[in-house]
Amino acid sequence: MAKSKKYINLDHHTSLEDAQLERAFLVAILSHANATGYTMALRSVVADDDFTEAENAQTWQWCKACAEAGQEVNMVNVYAQAQKQSKTWAINRYVQTQGSEGDIITLASALHTIGIKRRLSVSLADVMMDIEHNADYTTTEAVADLEQLLADTTKSVKPKTTAWRNLYTAILKDAERMANGDFSAGNLCGFDLIDSKGGLERGELMIVAGRNSNGKTSFALGCAVGVAQRGVPVGIFSLEMTNKQLGTRILSLSTGVDGEKIKRADMAQNEWDIVAGADDSLPIYFDEVRSADIDVIVGNIKAMVAQHGCQVIIIDYLQLLRSKERERVQQVGNIAHRLEALSKQLEITIILISQLRRNTDKDPTPRLEELKESGDIADAADSVYLVYRPERHGKDFRYPDMSQDWSTVDTHNTALLMCCKNRQGALNGEQMLGFDPATTRFYQRESFGTAEPLATDNYNTPF
Repeated sequence: MAKSKKYINLDHHTSLEDAQLERAFLVAILSHANATGYTMALRSVVADDDFTEAENAQTWQWCKACAEAGQEVNMVNVYAQAQKQSKTWAINRYVQTQGSEGDIITLASALHTIGIKRRLSVSLADVMMDIEHNADYTTTEAVADLEQLLADTTKSVKPKTTAWRNLYTAILKDAERMANGDFSAGNLCGFDLIDSKGGLERGELMIVAGRNSNGKTSFALGCAVGVAQRGVPVGIFSLEMTNKQLGTRILSLSTGVDGEKIKRADMAQNEWDIVAGADDSLPIYFDEVRSADIDVIVGNIKAMVAQHGCQVIIIDYLQLLRSKERERVQQVGNIAHRLEALSKQLEITIILISQLRRNTDKDPTPRLEELKESGDIADAADSVYLVYRPERHGKDFRYPDMSQDWSTVDTHNTALLMCCKNRQGALNGEQMLGFDPATTRFYQRESFGTAEPLATDNYNTPF
């Protein structure tokens, strides 16, 4: 606005509720294990003038300063920021007293929305005061001020729309780049059944399911290593294994050294050399919070994507997650749909591991309708892959006859990967894989006529 005179001061509109919301947001940030990631993710969302209390605004500025300087956002570093500027900081106001982290994303959204409304209210009041009491204030000036006010507010809200012309141009450019080999619709993971349809596609919720001990977690970790070795950042959330257990598995399947030997430190010298020379620069990040609350996990995923640029997220596993609905079926359906929406919002691939219901017949072959607890899981998923290892169920079980006569294949150290849903195209059938129990590693084979890998087998892929 052109005029500088203000009849209403923003400080006069500071309410107790606003200040409490601001402190609740800052307490949630500073008490969270992923405080740095959340700060980086929200620094362009929560504005300094969303705060009504100067100390709260200053605290948020110090949080951002820590994150942008590569420091962890915590009480100690924020206090150090205050000391640098010779400022006093009432640290006791931001100490968590009730032990709950709060929904940081919800608090941030509410804080920003209230800030926009408050500023809009003040500006409108100024215009109305001029209209009523300023004889020199013309209608042209009033209209101009209102239009500018509307433009500023619209800019703050930041609506996101895409015109067909722009979308059409982007699709053509992507097609040209893909034809020239410069672009892939998704991230290649090294498994032909997935890579043949473009890899792990952005904006996709992918379900990997199977019965107990059939290797669904190992397969998902194989995908993680496959894309990470191509330089794509991956985030892993597990409620079933510790991060050291996950790390040992990844080290084993990426080096080919027996995982039990690594855990017991019972390795031959050449194995020690292989493990010691493993690539420690893989862009794989492990969640430390280990919460089953889907609200917390969604917030942590956003923070991890913002902080590390993760393009693939693995969650192990669906049936351990919880939401606020009372009925378990409603919980599972809500969780699946929220993760589907999140994958599209952030334009990432979310690989969600899921158990299958215990089947009542004797055939252990996995089926899409057996996704545990809710049909909404399959509805929400963009793609569903089932992992099946018959030898886990006894020597009498064989592979099913599907697109090929898999029943003739020796089941020893093999696995069948089945694509049962693909929203973006054809189902692409199945792929037979080799499986190394010592390293829990899935790999591609050229032949399945013998029980052991052949010399010609492509054992080095996908890693």
